[in-house]
Amino acid sequence: MDRVEALVIGGGVTGTGIARDLAMRGFDTMLVEAGDFSAGATGANHGMLHSGARYAVNDPISARECAGESAVLRRIARYCIEDTGGLFIATRQDDPTYLDRFLPACASAGVTAREIGVKEARELEPNLAQDIQAAVEVPDASIDPFFLTLGNVSSARRHGAVVFNHCPLQTLRRKNGAFEAIVGLGEERRTIRSEIIINAGGAWADQITSMVGAHIPLCVDKGSMVVLNGRLVNRLVNRLRPPSDGDILVPHRTGTILGTTSSPGVPKDIRATANEVRYLLNEAMVIVPTIVESRAVRAYAGVRPLLGTGSSGREASRAFQVIDHAADDIDGMISVVGGKLTTFRLMAEKAADLASIKLGRKGSCRTAVEEIVPYDSEASSDLTEEAARLRHGGAWKDVLSERSEPAWAGQGCGCEAVSRTEMAYFAASPDVRDIGDLMRRTRAGMGYCQASLCAVAMISTLGQGVGELQAYYGERWKGTEPVLFGEQLRQEAFKAHLLKVYGIDPSREAGQ
Repeated sequence: MDRVEALVIGGGVTGTGIARDLAMRGFDTMLVEAGDFSAGATGANHGMLHSGARYAVNDPISARECAGESAVLRRIARYCIEDTGGLFIATRQDDPTYLDRFLPACASAGVTAREIGVKEARELEPNLAQDIQAAVEVPDASIDPFFLTLGNVSSARRHGAVVFNHCPLQTLRRKNGAFEAIVGLGEERRTIRSEIIINAGGAWADQITSMVGAHIPLCVDKGSMVVLNGRLVNRLVNRLRPPSDGDILVPHRTGTILGTTSSPGVPKDIRATANEVRYLLNEAMVIVPTIVESRAVRAYAGVRPLLGTGSSGREASRAFQVIDHAADDIDGMISVVGGKLTTFRLMAEKAADLASIKLGRKGSCRTAVEEIVPYDSEASSDLTEEAARLRHGGAWKDVLSERSEPAWAGQGCGCEAVSRTEMAYFAASPDVRDIGDLMRRTRAGMGYCQASLCAVAMISTLGQGVGELQAYYGERWKGTEPVLFGEQLRQEAFKAHLLKVYGIDPSREAGQ
């Protein structure tokens, strides 16, 4: 039996952030995640580091949290942030009086916002519509949720935490003043005894608390997004109006992420639809008409676990809450719900503060000052080295340390400039079990061709076979099917033709 002081359930950015904070305070900490790190809601978000401007008018608490934490993350997680800046754009269809509320609301929330001329806005963003009416500059940025989460994992482990992915929680119960959890780790069942439980299960948080007789009123909100080939904008572009559908364009790595929708959702088998894709494209064309010339390469959906049942997804606050279940006669259990990726560190700090009280010893929080991954500023003229540095920060030299080996020479993914060496480095990790795990650590397969060419390199690096390759394409089909029109249909037909050689049908999902 494993014995720890704190067991964190959930390996998204919030859960891994909590594990990092607790470990840095000196607590004996373990984290378990049912799937891979950031494979749930964390990896299905917009990739946006919020300045707080989007929520300044309707959700000032969340806006202030985002404004403060955005500045912190720029200091501690520079390796996974692109400081693009952002613009809010008003069109003829938008309420012209919203600007009069927006600017003072931003000022009140501590968000830097500067109105600029329409001419200047078009110079900054040449693809903007010709009839825009107003523009405001804000400090939004792009952030990679996968590498942020993996940085948390690495940091937590360096400070002594034990962190497992592919380790689903099977049972949880109170026993003799503590908690006893049974988890599955491969073929093994392990029993963990912990003094406290921190529930960071996101949309599944209520399922976790229900195991010990508690309930969390969650509003599960589905948001769908579309990935476009190429960067249509240089900055994050928002519509200058109350948050709505299809009003954000995020330049992210080699593409652009368009979103988002808001509709009631369920955590299981969440996916975007073809109707949502066309709807989002039509909405976005109002601010960036050239989107009609772009290719939608993928669509995906995630779930926002928002606290409360009385509001719709758009109306529900993005502020977070740390719940002490002592009020439910379950002392020692803590749940963290709501919030945003931008505020994960603050959420973790507040949860760890409460955990410290429960465990009876004070530990100071250092997560706002200690970098998640040390940043290596050494310049490199080599494209592969530069790409690895941008993905992995100060660890890039370790990642490329095996490239002198002939077996790992050459490029593995041309779209994302991922070398075979980088693939080999992560394939050797016990955290990596399949192509999806390898993809989340390297970005191989996330580019324009959507793994038309690099999946074979990934599967051979892992030493796996055609069955695992079919399973990967079957899972990715959920994001491919909604964009089967125009040029992307031709791309997918080409992919299907290539994969016939291996007997692979990319449209066959698991279980079919």
